Amino acid sequence: MAIGVWGWRAHGFDLADALYRSLALFEINNDAYGSGFGLSDWRFRIGRWTGAGAVFSGLLAVAALLREHLATAMARWTKQSVVIIGQGSLASTAFEAARRARRSVLWLGAPAFSASGFSTMALLWPARNSSMAVRERSRRADHILIAGADDAEALLLARAARDTSPSAYLTVLMRDVRLAEDAAATLNRARTRVLSSAAIAARALMVAEPPFLIARGAGHPRIHALIVGFGEVGQAIARDVIVNCRTTYLAAPRLTVIDPAASALESAWRVRAPEIDACAECAFVEGQVGARAVRPTPGEIAAALSGGGPITAAYVCVGDDSGALDAAAMLQALFRWVSIAAPPIFVRLRETSAVISGVGPALDTLIPFGDLDALLVASEFMSDRPDFAARAYADAYRSRLPRARQDDAGNNSARPWDSLDETYRQANRDAVAHIPAKLASAGVDPALWKGAPGLPRLPPGMRLFRTDAELERLAALEHERWMAQRRMDGWRYGPARDDALRLHPSLVPYEALDPETQEYDRVYVRQTQAICET
Repeated sequence: MAIGVWGWRAHGFDLADALYRSLALFEINNDAYGSGFGLSDWRFRIGRWTGAGAVFSGLLAVAALLREHLATAMARWTKQSVVIIGQGSLASTAFEAARRARRSVLWLGAPAFSASGFSTMALLWPARNSSMAVRERSRRADHILIAGADDAEALLLARAARDTSPSAYLTVLMRDVRLAEDAAATLNRARTRVLSSAAIAARALMVAEPPFLIARGAGHPRIHALIVGFGEVGQAIARDVIVNCRTTYLAAPRLTVIDPAASALESAWRVRAPEIDACAECAFVEGQVGARAVRPTPGEIAAALSGGGPITAAYVCVGDDSGALDAAAMLQALFRWVSIAAPPIFVRLRETSAVISGVGPALDTLIPFGDLDALLVASEFMSDRPDFAARAYADAYRSRLPRARQDDAGNNSARPWDSLDETYRQANRDAVAHIPAKLASAGVDPALWKGAPGLPRLPPGMRLFRTDAELERLAALEHERWMAQRRMDGWRYGPARDDALRLHPSLVPYEALDPETQEYDRVYVRQTQAICET
């Protein structure tokens, strides 16, 4: 238009007339420029075609805007099977996983708008009142995933989604392990799971590569786990080693932690778990292993490592993939330099394991874990029966009770899964997590259960125990697991139970328990036998 005004002014027209005539530049069928200087002046030729382009661009912009507004409005009324709420790579990966699974999916929190019809939509994060947006978008969902949000915000969004869609399966993935446990107990609703991404990654790794099998294969007297980086994932691995990897043939584990903030992290850990020394031997080294620094000196690191005996496995859990690979490569070099037998090195990588391929034979020996796709599969966020193994464990327990106990309203632990208090749901998850260690302790061939999803299945006639002595060994092991779990949650021994102070009289060796309390541990062993043979 500016070029048109320039042209008309050059031919003697005043500004108002020039502006009026220039509007014809945007009217493609107008004859104002079809003859005379309107045809010959180069300014009018350029103005005419740029005007046409502006018209088409404007129309396309309006169409795109209308399409986005239409899709946003329709998202309130159309049904999406899967609704993903949150920002960042975890939410993005979940969105792509749902698309690959051919599920109708809505992602609230995408970096840009996109839509494939009304079955696959990605909407921007709302500028205001995110809870209201969640209520509007998730009311017809079958599965809702909240991922990538700030932990505090995730709880607010979870409440909004739960109140709006009481029948949907709701999965909330948080960063902080303990906050996730507390939040799960606070929400305490059917079809609601609040999980820690770190705990999921750690548990999946322990199922795939149990350190108690690595220790047995190497002839180690105990698990000695080296953890480089003691953030959420490092702490989740430590807890899983302490609680879920206890066996009858290994002594209490040793943990060696290397982290730049090791002293502060150790203090926080001991405040949360005052009796940690009764569960494991722990050594915290304030230092760093990576391409940019190795501290303290290799000799001091070697002394800290050697003091714990042979290393069963090393876990590299630093902040980003590049830093993790640097730390793992330097750790390999450090083992060679100080003449320590190199254990398997597991590296937390958020992207796919293909990151390692092609970078050289040294790094090819590293074992990646915890990538986002694997984490989402382990979270079961699109499953119609999440917690399948824990549900089966709870159902088996309930089915073995007399009918009167099943129907007893006061028997909280015997309710159907969706009616169970979160405390009992978590107890069933914990019991299932320790099944592989019980099977290993009973001498069951790992080929029957290692890495198997869900519950291991025993061949007909195979038993975990055949004598009272074998039952007692497994019952004592179950009591060790229970004590480790309690102590990691901050419980201490006290002559009388006090839930507020987390004191419990049963935090004593199995042999010191009264027969009635010992029977609880035997029940767990018998329950494991029953659930694995059904």
